[in-house]
Amino acid sequence: MDYSLAKELKDAGFPQNGKSCDTHSDINDSTLVERFVRPTLSELIEACPKQMGTATFVLGSANQGQAWVACYFDFRANRGAELNETGQTPDEAVARLWLAFHRNGPQQL
Repeated sequence: MDYSLAKELKDAGFPQNGKSCDTHSDINDSTLVERFVRPTLSELIEACPKQMGTATFVLGSANQGQAWVACYFDFRANRGAELNETGQTPDEAVARLWLAFHRNGPQQL
């Protein structure tokens, strides 16, 4: 996961208590040091159901393995994918799903 996506997660409120914590120094100001978590795939997957409640979470490869898709489904409401996010890696797809859910909130789904 690249810095910008990890920072976007932090800025959106993703828990910063993961195992993989990095520091980032801004080149323009050597005194600025920012700590952020680069969550593992397991940590990302664990965080999604906590926000999605009773929904079903699906992660799969697409485009002959060239991309990954993370989806949120609510089968009880007889609807299809509520949220559908892609990425080049499983981590990126699930991170983007977490961000989409965070932006939309459960009331929008």
